[in-house]
Amino acid sequence: MKKTILGLTIMVVAAAMVAAFSSPASAAVTGVCSDCHTMHNSQGGSGMEISGTGPFSTLLRGSCAGCHAQGTENHVEGSIPQVYHTSGTNLAGGNFGYIDATVGSGASDTKGHNVICIDADITGDANLSAPPGDEFTTGIASGASSPDFTCAGEKGCHGNRATADEAASVSGAHHGDDTTIDGNSVATSYRFLLGVLGVENNGANPWRNITGGDHNKYQGADKGDTQDTSLGKTNPGDAGTISGLCGECHGDFHGTGVDGMGTASGTWIRHPTDILLPNTVPYSGYNPVTNFDATVPVAYTVPGTPARLQAVVMCLSCHGVHGTDYTDILRWDYTGISAGGGESTTGCFRCHMDKD
Repeated sequence: MKKTILGLTIMVVAAAMVAAFSSPASAAVTGVCSDCHTMHNSQGGSGMEISGTGPFSTLLRGSCAGCHAQGTENHVEGSIPQVYHTSGTNLAGGNFGYIDATVGSGASDTKGHNVICIDADITGDANLSAPPGDEFTTGIASGASSPDFTCAGEKGCHGNRATADEAASVSGAHHGDDTTIDGNSVATSYRFLLGVLGVENNGANPWRNITGGDHNKYQGADKGDTQDTSLGKTNPGDAGTISGLCGECHGDFHGTGVDGMGTASGTWIRHPTDILLPNTVPYSGYNPVTNFDATVPVAYTVPGTPARLQAVVMCLSCHGVHGTDYTDILRWDYTGISAGGGESTTGCFRCHMDKD
C-alpha cells in the first residue's frame, strides 16, 4: 500500500501506529492497514520497514521489536505495550533493558530472556547454550555464538509453538476477539501464549501488576505430586497454567520424579510450582487476595474469582519474564535474603515467614 511520506523515524511511526490498536480491553486492532502492513516492502525505491531489514513475514513492516520495543515509555499512547524501554514503570513482564543496562544497575545476560530481535547487546547468552531444565529438547540455542531464541514461534514463548516462523505463529491474533480467554487459539489465549488461561489486567493500569484489584490473575493448578502428562514442547498442559507454559522449555523444573521437583513428603528437590500455597502457619501470613504483593504474585485455580484457599505457587511468584534487575530474572536480590534478619515481607520471606 502506498504512502506519501517517506523516511519516518521510529517515534513518528510509533505515533502513527497508535491508530492501529484498539483500547487495551481488546486484542483486536483497528485502523489503517498500511500502518502495520506493506504489500511489497517498497515505496519510491525505499523499504517500508519500521525497524530492521525487511521484508518480513505476513507482510509486516517490522518484527515484534518494531512494535513492542521502541525504547521509550512502557506503552505508546496507552495502546501498544512496550517490553524494552528507558522510562516509565515496568509492565508485569518486566523490561529487556536490564540485560544490556539500558535501565538498571548493570548489564548481565542472567537478567532476562535473551531474545534475538530486541537489541544487539541482548542477543545470545554467554552463560547458556540451551534452556535450563530442557526436558523436551526444544532445540533453542541461546548461546552467544549462534542464538535463535525468538519472541514467538517454536523457539519462542508467544504464538503457536508448533509453527516455525515467528510472525506466522501469531498471524491473525492481533485481529482476534479475546473477549473470552479459553486457550483454544492464540488470540483467545492469555497474552497470546497458546493454551494458557488467565484474566488479563486491561483496566486503569493495563498490563501491570499493582494492587489486589489491579493486576493480572494467572491460571494455576493444584497438581501436588501429580505429573501433568499433557505438558510438552508445544503444550502448557491441559490445566493451561502459566507455569505449564514455562515448563514447555524448563520441563524438568515443573514435573515430579528423579529429574523433576520431587514430592511433597519432605523430598522436594526443586522448588515446587502449581501447588496450593498452604494456608497454615507460616504461609497463612500472606493473603494475596487482601494484601497483594506485586513482587510475589500468585496464581489461582479459579482466577476469575480468586480466593485464598485457591492461591497457587507459580514460576512467576519468584521470577520475572522479559527481564528484571536481578540474576536469574528473579524479582529480588536472592543473595540479600538472609535467615534471621527479620525481613518477613521480603522475597522468600513473604511466604516463608518462619525463616526470617
